[in-house]
Amino acid sequence: MPIITLTTDFGLKDHYVSSVKGAILSQLPEAKIVDISNVIEKYHLPDTAFILKNAFVNFPKGSIHIIGVKGNYTKETPHLIVLAQGHYFIGADSGIFSLLFGYDIEKIIALPENNSVFPSRDIFATAACQLAKGVAIEELGTKRESVTQMLAFNAAPMGDIIRGIVTYVDVYGNSVTNITKALFEQTAKGRGFEIELRNHKIDKLSTGYSNVPQGEILALFNSSGYLEIAINQGNADSLLALKVNATIVIQFI
Repeated sequence: MPIITLTTDFGLKDHYVSSVKGAILSQLPEAKIVDISNVIEKYHLPDTAFILKNAFVNFPKGSIHIIGVKGNYTKETPHLIVLAQGHYFIGADSGIFSLLFGYDIEKIIALPENNSVFPSRDIFATAACQLAKGVAIEELGTKRESVTQMLAFNAAPMGDIIRGIVTYVDVYGNSVTNITKALFEQTAKGRGFEIELRNHKIDKLSTGYSNVPQGEILALFNSSGYLEIAINQGNADSLLALKVNATIVIQFI
């Protein structure tokens, strides 16, 4: 039985998450439901994409992922099922699919028009259960050729400099950038470097948060391969003002 996951901004106080789970279990009592996160910042698609992108790759192929952020149907944001990287994703065409995959999508199916005010429960849960029961994606709607594009800012080298931005701040206050390990190594070519952070500079990489004394600043490539600025048992987000969209510059020497 495929796993069905939930990624929403519903929070934990209200009945919304349990209602979606109840709708799934009413149609498919043996369903395996996993919460990826239900405390996404309200309507925040970049955070949604970051969290889901880093989570779904650890699930088995064939898993089904309900996206309950900005999920309401309009003519401009129809409800879609997208097959990408061997996984199914169900949500509104708000730009989230392009943030997740760019153009690397295998199939796109538009679900029928609807006027539900709670699509995660009334539409997405049903589609997820049908997929889990083995219904072919093509039987659930009409084929589409593309999804709405919401292009993210990509880090890029400019001579001896890489310029990127903070794209996500986790619960520990660690600031995650859009600079990948591959881009860093390709540009560095074994040279030294300085990461410029307003009143601070970092000239070495750590392999773990405890590589520096408590309270000191560090830079490392996290488990997803992105450069992260952190403070050992501290909060880089607030202490260094490294909030989302803050500029990060690496100068190679």
